[in-house]
Order: sequence, then C-alpha cells, then structure tokens
Amino acid sequence: MDRASGTLVDPPARDVAHPPPTTRLTDALALLGAMALTFLRSPRDFSMRVAFREWAGRMIGRYGSDNLILDFGVTKLLLVGGRDLSQHILGAPPRTDGFAAGKLKRNGMAFLAPHALTISDDEQWVRLRAFNTAVLDAGHPHELRRVFCTQVHRAFASPPATVEDIRGSMGRAMLAIVFGEGQAPERLALDVRVLIDLVQHPGQRLLLGRWERRRRERFYATLRQIWEGTTSSARPGLLAIARREAGSIPEEQLLEQIPHWMFTFTGSGTDLLVRALTLISSHPAVLDAALREIASAGPLDSPDAIDALRLLEACLMEGARLYPPVTRTFHRVASSRAAGSVCIPAGMEILHSFPLLGHGAAGQGTARFTPERWLAPASATAADFDPFLGGVRHCPGRELIIFVCKTALAILLDRHRVTVSAPLAGEALPPVFPERRLRFRQR
Repeated sequence: MDRASGTLVDPPARDVAHPPPTTRLTDALALLGAMALTFLRSPRDFSMRVAFREWAGRMIGRYGSDNLILDFGVTKLLLVGGRDLSQHILGAPPRTDGFAAGKLKRNGMAFLAPHALTISDDEQWVRLRAFNTAVLDAGHPHELRRVFCTQVHRAFASPPATVEDIRGSMGRAMLAIVFGEGQAPERLALDVRVLIDLVQHPGQRLLLGRWERRRRERFYATLRQIWEGTTSSARPGLLAIARREAGSIPEEQLLEQIPHWMFTFTGSGTDLLVRALTLISSHPAVLDAALREIASAGPLDSPDAIDALRLLEACLMEGARLYPPVTRTFHRVASSRAAGSVCIPAGMEILHSFPLLGHGAAGQGTARFTPERWLAPASATAADFDPFLGGVRHCPGRELIIFVCKTALAILLDRHRVTVSAPLAGEALPPVFPERRLRFRQR
C-alpha cells in the first residue's frame, strides 16, 4: 500500500535482472594489439579464435561476470560465457519477438538456404523442426540404422592417411545415407563444402559469392532432379523418408533442409571423428580400453554392437567439449528482455562461445582428455555442456551422426588399426586442434 495515495503497488522484486558489464573500447584496442603481436611472433601458429577466447577469458575475470557486453566501437555484442544464460536462450523456441537468429548467422545461411531450420522462426520453425525430427529420427535410433551401418563400412573400406582421406570417406557415406546408394553424383559432396565455406566466411562470400551462385544453382538443380525421382520404393536413404514426411511443406523449403544434413557429415561430423581418433590414439590407456570395448561388443556390422560402444561415444563427446566442431552461434533480440538474472538490451546481437562454455566460464586452466566424465550420471559435469546444443534447439541429427561416427571410429581403430602418426604430447592439450599437421598410420 502506498500511504500517500492509498493505492496498491507491487512489492519490489527480490531478483532484478541487470545488464551484464560492458567492456571499454580500450579493451578492444588491446585485443587488436595482442592479435597483431602474436601473429608477428608466430604467424604459422596464429589463431584468431584462440586469441579472442583468451582475451574474452581475461575480460570475464576482470569484470567478474560470465557474460559481457563487448564494446567494439562501431557495434556491441553480448558474449554468452555463462551456462545459465546459455540454457535460458537455447531453451526457448526461436521467435521474432524473442530470441531469433542473429544477423550474422542469418545473412550467411541465407546465401545457401534462406529457409534453413537454423535461421527459421515462429511457425515456420515449428513446421521445419517437426519435419527434420521425423526424417532424422531425433531422440531415437534411426529406422534405417542397419542400412546406414553397411554404408559406413563401404565408405571406410580403406585406411586413411590424412584428414582429407577421412573427410572423403565421410562424404561417400553421406551421399549413400542422405540420397540412397548410387542416387547422387560425387560432386555434390564438394559442392556443399564450397557453399558452406562461403556461408561461414563473410569475406569469402563478398569476394566469391557472385561467381559461386552458379554452383549454387547447379547444386539445387541436381537436388531437385534427385528429389523428383525419389519414391517410397527408392533405395533407402533420408530423402525417401523426407518424401514420406513432406506433408504440405513447399518443395523449396524441403530442399533447403538437405544441405545441412549433407554438411554435417563432411563438416562437423568429420571434425568429431578426427578429434576423437587423435585423442584416443594419443592416450594409450584410453586406446586399450576402447579396443577391449570394441572386441566385446560383437560384429561391427551389427547396429546393436555399435550402440553398445559407450566409451567411444564418450570419447566423441569429450573431443567435442575440448574442441567444439561448431565454435559459435548468433542470436538477436528485437526488444529488451530478461533472461534469468540478465537483462538483454533491445537490438542486441548475442554470441554464444562454445569453447568458453565447454572449458568453464573463464575458459582457463589446462585442458585434459577425460572421456569418463560422459559416463558419469546425468547430474555430472557433462550434463552442463552439450556440443549439440540444448533445450528445444537441440540438434535433431545428434543420434544419427553419433551412430555414424561411432561406426567409423570402431572400423578405424579395430579393423584398420589406425593411429595418429604423431600423438599429442603429454597430458596438457594444445589450445587449437592441430588438424593441418595430422597424419595417420596403421599400428
């Protein structure tokens, strides 16, 4: 009761949301200076992502907050380094009046697929999410996993010597799994890699986008031709299921879901596989335990045997925690919003940094390969960070790509006896995964 006016008033809130601290412009200038100095000292080993992450960790410590508004002068960006805020944002469906796809993400993906699930909002997101969930069997073992297991074995018939060899095998597996055995030309695997590279790199898109639009047109013309020739009696693959689940969704929107299925194999799926293979073969005790698990699981052409490989799955997830295949994602709020205890200003671009979330708020400390954390109860550390995102935005292809990667990993470790030629030295791991220098050999 307000004594002066005699009217009822709301009591003061106990937990008031506040905007995160804002860094100073001098901090951004210090970042640029540190990047330039690091590059001059060691241009071959320089990584802009690592330099930014180390700087962000220092800022988080200096300002005493897991989440920061980064002031770069011409723009401001909310950096999400706290898991509570991350889970709050990812736990809500994408909406234009809520947490929608960020401008950087939307502008990039729109070059290839303006109706992709990852940049959809509102009712379109609901429809496309249901479609992707049905096709990919999200949350369940896939109905075609026995067929897919056979296709992965065929794709990995020979031992690899390089990362590109593994990427090529994943590309062959992708063509068979997505389109059905022998239904798609091999060039589609290269086309989608080139196009996604333009999506992810604004500078390349600005320079090359005009010329690569012909590749995009050819790419979709081929997808449409395969789509129109696909029936329920076609060779088993995701496309045949997509025809079955299409409903009333326009063909254009359906076709624009396919590039993401494809690139998951040759992009983040290959990264998952390479990192797990390297980390396992760099740790002899883990390698011995993985080989014992594979030997006791049964024939590797059995999906049930692949499902039983819990340690291999833990290694894949731990590799993704240490070196996230997807390092960041962007969101945006149109109007000011409270997300738990954090107030996000209107029009703010939001950057999720998965390396910060995976390594802890400050991103500091020695990184170690500890796959057993993923074998602990759900309440353990592993449950706090999911490289496949969380909440309603959880990746609908998680179970499928994990199954494919486990199958390939078991084949490489057991059947081909593949190991990394130069194991990562010691317990402390490098801040950047050394993909460019990797070679593989048979034990």
